[in-house]
Amino acid sequence: MHPIHRRYHAEDLVRLRRAGERWRQVASQRRGRVDPNPHQIDAVMFALKRMPQGGCILADEVGLGKTIEAGLVIAQLLAEGAERVLVVLPHPLLGQWQNELFTLFGIEAVEVASASVDLAGVFLVGREHAGSDRGFERLRNAPPFDLCLIDEAHEVFAGIHRRFDKDGLYDPESPHARTAHRVREIIGASPVLLLTATPIQNSLSELWGLVQYVDPSGTLLGDKPTFEKVFCARDGRTVVVEQAEELKRRLNTVVQRTLRRQAQEFLDKPFVGRRAQLFEYTMSAAERALYDDVTDYLLRPRLYAFQGRSRQLLLLGFHRRMASSTAALAASLERVAGRLRDMLDGEPTDDDALVHEGAYALHEGAFARDLEEENEPVPGATPDTPDTDDDPDPEAVRDELASVEDFIARAHALPHDSKAASLVKAVRLVLDRPTDRRRMVIFTESLTTQDYLRELLLDQTELGDEDITLFRGTNDSPRATQALARWREEVGATLPPDRRPSPGVAARLALVHEFESRSTVMIASEAGAKGLNLQFPALEPPAHRAAHRPLPSLRAEARRHGRQLSRHRQRGAAPHLRDTEHEARSVRQGLRRVRRGVADASIRRLGRTRIRAGNGFRESTAPHLGPRPLRG
Repeated sequence: MHPIHRRYHAEDLVRLRRAGERWRQVASQRRGRVDPNPHQIDAVMFALKRMPQGGCILADEVGLGKTIEAGLVIAQLLAEGAERVLVVLPHPLLGQWQNELFTLFGIEAVEVASASVDLAGVFLVGREHAGSDRGFERLRNAPPFDLCLIDEAHEVFAGIHRRFDKDGLYDPESPHARTAHRVREIIGASPVLLLTATPIQNSLSELWGLVQYVDPSGTLLGDKPTFEKVFCARDGRTVVVEQAEELKRRLNTVVQRTLRRQAQEFLDKPFVGRRAQLFEYTMSAAERALYDDVTDYLLRPRLYAFQGRSRQLLLLGFHRRMASSTAALAASLERVAGRLRDMLDGEPTDDDALVHEGAYALHEGAFARDLEEENEPVPGATPDTPDTDDDPDPEAVRDELASVEDFIARAHALPHDSKAASLVKAVRLVLDRPTDRRRMVIFTESLTTQDYLRELLLDQTELGDEDITLFRGTNDSPRATQALARWREEVGATLPPDRRPSPGVAARLALVHEFESRSTVMIASEAGAKGLNLQFPALEPPAHRAAHRPLPSLRAEARRHGRQLSRHRQRGAAPHLRDTEHEARSVRQGLRRVRRGVADASIRRLGRTRIRAGNGFRESTAPHLGPRPLRG
């Protein structure tokens, strides 16, 4: 499309509103608060065109401004007379969305938890609350919405495909993907706008699941058995090569996707370069022996601590714990030992709690994703046995408890964590930079590791208590309370009463403000890895994002349009894992060549190969994830 045509359509979007309704206007355009790029105008036009047919998926790559596209769509629908909009998103992003909608578009959004959902307005709800009994009942009984928008749709909601049986029929009583099911019930017949940079995580069926939200007739990709038979390769993760073009053609109907390489040519501020640095570490003999022995323990044919349906999740969870830190491993083993002691004492055990421990072992409270989405088989693991002994052998339980207690003692006896020591070197490298270029973000999945790293940095670097900010799902520490008090005094007091966020949202905003104004290092759990805005307008040094353990959502490609300075990405790896990683990279390269056509239309991660190497860690030093440039 010619640039003049794009400008014409942009002005046309601004113009469309009913005369005499003063509040119905695209304020962001009229006031010059945002200047959309061509690909964003294309996305908005595509979405508005699809609304009468059920909605669409906006799947631009990370950093290309999907939030701005969504804001423009909401603003335009309000200008055309829409009265009720529901935005479903990860709870940690509530405050960020509320702030950006008001700042960039003049839209006053309110949290569902503190507002009446029966009135007109734009409502924000955490997907955790929407999936809870209380939130579900409130939203299901509310009047229909003119638009339902879901951010980070690939998380949780792509799992809706698991509620369809082998015949392709939807099972309302299925135990799988409960949150996705409840949000589907809330949506009803409302048009849906899904935002995701990665529509696929594990299988093509996830993409099929997302399409079900925006294709009410279910005819675009057919029922699930037909889709899998026609388009999916035997592994379920890749597309049948002969059907790639047909799948691309069908997806073009409901998916709008722009890649960075496509947008680069017309961006006034192209994406900056990225420099990678590898930090190698060598496990000590004691660390390696502990790692191998715990792995052998987890793969035993018979385990009394891990029984029934939780076995696979526990195997995954403990490998993730071992990959995080020895402190995290020891904490999880303590809980396993406690469970075995309860069995010997004849006390009931909590299987659901153990599933949480195994699946995420980093429990983030309400922010933890639906656990059923991660139930994958573990290569090399013994299949679950029907181990539901009502009367387990006490002697066998004692032997297992002795093994676990030995692991705990060995973990505590380790003088240091080799991987953490390598991370300290990376932190010192950043701290040696000039004052305005020494900001660093460290991501870790484990809360235990988060606390351990804080103590380690306080002990082995010149950083003080106020130089380190912890960001997690539940922020109730004394340091977080202090940050909240400062935020209320410096920022919250300037907000009108009706725009002041709830305490939980305010706590997260306060920690971001603390990092912006005072701290040098932020150590964030996965709660900070969901599009959190850390690219501050007044402070744009090249932040270093160090992922102590690989996170699914922390991809190396997470560059943002409008970033001014280059970013430095660091990675750490144990030498004994490099060959495995290089082999996996080769597999990914081959898969990319096969899926190139479909990727441009819908996804870029078909057939994505995960590396589940136990003790390798990656520090991914990258940019602040933040607001898009505002141009007047």
